[in-house]
Amino acid sequence: MRNEGRSIGEVAARTGLTERTLRYYEELGLVSPARDGGGRRRYDQVSLDRLYRVRLQRDLGTPLARVSPDDADVLTLTGDHLAGLDAEIAALARRRERVRAVQDRLMRGTDPAPTELLDLLAGLGADETVPTRRLTLLVYRDLSAAHEHLVEVLGFGAGPVTRDDDGRVVHAEVHVGDGVVWLHPELTTARLASPATVGSASACLAVEVDDVEAHHARLVAAGARIDYAPTDMPYGVREYGVRDLEDHLWSFQQPLPESDARSEET
Repeated sequence: MRNEGRSIGEVAARTGLTERTLRYYEELGLVSPARDGGGRRRYDQVSLDRLYRVRLQRDLGTPLARVSPDDADVLTLTGDHLAGLDAEIAALARRRERVRAVQDRLMRGTDPAPTELLDLLAGLGADETVPTRRLTLLVYRDLSAAHEHLVEVLGFGAGPVTRDDDGRVVHAEVHVGDGVVWLHPELTTARLASPATVGSASACLAVEVDDVEAHHARLVAAGARIDYAPTDMPYGVREYGVRDLEDHLWSFQQPLPESDARSEET
């Protein structure tokens, strides 16, 4: 960034905000860009930092009258926003499951009665329970090391880590796209063991990515153990495999274009 700062036009172009909005923020005292010798606004590092805080609060749903670049508790705002998003996702999951139930009946050739169909789509029947969120549980011998590997090497989002009174990690989580993976210690009474203990994996976790080639290159650079290189699969995806620290198999994949998928079928 130049020492004299950026012009209002440059800031508008880079942020997607209109110049009118930037001037309005200035009128409200939310940002205070400096002026050059000609009286033109110049957004320096301090002004851009305040603008970032304003935009963050607005994106998190804070009413403009309550936006405060100096005093905002961004951590609390983020937590509240995530709670609201989780509630929306749960509501959508319930709606999806009801529609899926209708589709399932139709595919089996069993046409629901009109009233039953309406009830299912409207979600009537308070006693009906439907899945709202999927959690995946993976077993590891060393939860601390596994959590660090999944975050630092595979690039997953770091979730909470829970320790007992002796400081031993007894639970950990990572965020993977729209899902959460729980890391669970080995438990002989439940016959839960790590692949590193039994010598084989009984499942594979598939994760969809935007660009499988770029993702593969990034994980190679991070030192991930590649199990197999990106490959076009007959089930319509291009994927590659990775073994984590304790030999769980992860499949990172990207849907193939429809033309490529059809060519595989012929």
